[in-house]
Amino acid sequence: MSPYPTEIPEHTRRSRFVTLCQQALALAVVVAVLTPAARTVTMEVRPAEPGGTPVPGAVSLQAATTPLTVPTATVDPTVTSYALTPTPNGVSGRVTLHGSVKELADGGDKVTSDALPVQGYGTVGVTWAHGVAVPEDGITVDVRTRTGDTWSDWTAADYHDEHGPDPDSEEGQRSRPGTEAVLVGDVDQVQVKVETTDAAPADLQVAVIDPGTPAATAKQGPALTSGASAATSGEESARPGTDGAIAMQAASTAAPQPQIYSRAQWGAPEDASYKPKYGTISAGFVHHTVNANDYTPEEVPAILRGIWKYHVKTRGWSDIGYNFLVDRFGRIWEGRAGGIDKPVVGAHTLGYNDYSFAMSAIGNYETAQPTPEMINAYGALFAWKLSLSGVDAASMSQKVGKGTFAAISGHRDAGKTACPGKYLYAQIPTIRAIAAQVQQGALLGQLNGNYVGSANPDIVVRKASTGRLMLHDLDRSSGSWVLGAAVKTNVWAPWAKQVLRVGDWDGDGLNDLMAIRKSDKAPVLFRGAGGGMFQPAQVLPGTFATVKMLAAVGDVTGDKLPDLMGQPKGGQMQVYPGNGVNGFLSVVPAAGQVPGKRFVPMGRWNKDGSPDALVRAGSVLSLYAGILPGGWAPAKTMKTGLSGYDWVIGLGPMASGGKVVVVRNKATGSVYAVEKVKAKKLGAPLFLKKRTKFDLAG
Repeated sequence: MSPYPTEIPEHTRRSRFVTLCQQALALAVVVAVLTPAARTVTMEVRPAEPGGTPVPGAVSLQAATTPLTVPTATVDPTVTSYALTPTPNGVSGRVTLHGSVKELADGGDKVTSDALPVQGYGTVGVTWAHGVAVPEDGITVDVRTRTGDTWSDWTAADYHDEHGPDPDSEEGQRSRPGTEAVLVGDVDQVQVKVETTDAAPADLQVAVIDPGTPAATAKQGPALTSGASAATSGEESARPGTDGAIAMQAASTAAPQPQIYSRAQWGAPEDASYKPKYGTISAGFVHHTVNANDYTPEEVPAILRGIWKYHVKTRGWSDIGYNFLVDRFGRIWEGRAGGIDKPVVGAHTLGYNDYSFAMSAIGNYETAQPTPEMINAYGALFAWKLSLSGVDAASMSQKVGKGTFAAISGHRDAGKTACPGKYLYAQIPTIRAIAAQVQQGALLGQLNGNYVGSANPDIVVRKASTGRLMLHDLDRSSGSWVLGAAVKTNVWAPWAKQVLRVGDWDGDGLNDLMAIRKSDKAPVLFRGAGGGMFQPAQVLPGTFATVKMLAAVGDVTGDKLPDLMGQPKGGQMQVYPGNGVNGFLSVVPAAGQVPGKRFVPMGRWNKDGSPDALVRAGSVLSLYAGILPGGWAPAKTMKTGLSGYDWVIGLGPMASGGKVVVVRNKATGSVYAVEKVKAKKLGAPLFLKKRTKFDLAG
């Protein structure tokens, strides 16, 4: 990276999932900002000047809310079942039905099906008679497909005897045991091979499902949005107020609801006789569907219909077993009917369905890594869903029925199963960290900045030579903080005076950036597009020409939309309530006049439950605890100042542990991460003596 000649304030906010407010005060060359808990980066990006032609930038994965082609009416899948062994009351002995049966030397059986036809984007599963108990290690099922004249290799169809409705439930008393649904896709034929350690179970069947073709489709975004999403759709804000004035609301204790695609958007057939059962929620379980991992966005609705048909018509369940599903693009889908905000009892984790919910990742994460978009979606959904029942996402000891689990656990924690796959299971600590910080942010009115890398906030720098914004992940390794390699964004902003990480400004589930234009101090919004990319610049109404110490502080007004704070010349500190793509509502007084030149939101640094901030005046740092509208707690002068440092970025609580700020030595250009000392009282020294030096060269 080039040297850093001029100082420019920078604020960044990470994605809505983790909400921590922070502003980066950076030089003209560095726009680096991190927010607490949940990686986030603030960068300036370019389509040259706003209104100009955007620089092309490819996005490797589609954003979670990119409009998707979905059915506009119910699509009823069809299932064809092929019997491999007789029913309990049928022909005795080993017989050939739609395949062959061979007795093995160890007393087991090998059953091979015929080559069976597949219609549509097919799904396959194997089941057997209700009441026939088969241990997981007593049966293996493999599937292969034929396209043209070529057969694929055999792949395993997972069987988990602890995945399903509870046996004593009405649903469990009619359910058929069987494998997970296996997506085979657009192929000509499928063949199944079953090997058992004992005689093959009675009424062994192969179900081949055609998910159906929608009669009509449309490009749509998620239908189940939070109250904060009105601005995205162009609807008028429903928040109370007169002539744009905001009525102050108490901060909600519920985390923000992520946007969710509805059952109707995957064409789910609805059964009028189905009556959802409600229980309680003490925990959430992470699952995977064990499907293929190379599906396209438009194939997801068909995958869901195939799983639904298999669960309902073949397994005999009341509805699809999972409460929610998430695809590899980070889109969340409504699963079992009954209300996304209600404790609907599913069929996912045997013995614990009445006390929990589950979201299943579409794919096989025993063989593939989950995407960052998927992990973020898990964090956001679990934060919101657990908060509705007052459950702390960080809790590691929740009473769930007769067991005790972490608030966020994997299926394997509740039974002898590999689900949700070794790679997804390894990400559960990250999911917990993101969810916990989303919940914390919901309570504190803070924002998260999470664009790339780990669950910690990211750093954004701006190249002096081009004005291009770059992202660096920040994570802990062997006790030290380490910056990841630079990730290039598609934003150039040499025209910006300041770049703010504002969090999910437009309510679409992705982190956004806001730049303040040098020429007229107008706010310019860059809406997140996923993968470290951003949509073209959008100039918002208004100007901050007379405002000093402008910072992105998260939701301090309690309406679940991010806000800015700043202090007009000669005036008092004010809140500029965010109004999504429509800009801002009328200003709200925040406090009296605050002396200083730099305002640095820090997230929750103490235990009083309110967000905190540093204000810098020269080399003097003052800590303000309780940054809320209407007045702040008295300032405490920190014993450790910033003599010799020309910028400071507050990161707050980190997912990897610790509370961090990033500073730069003006004389040498060296950049350091330093951790907050565990002070017993306010006003104690702010920084630990130990610092981690960053290399931002290149």
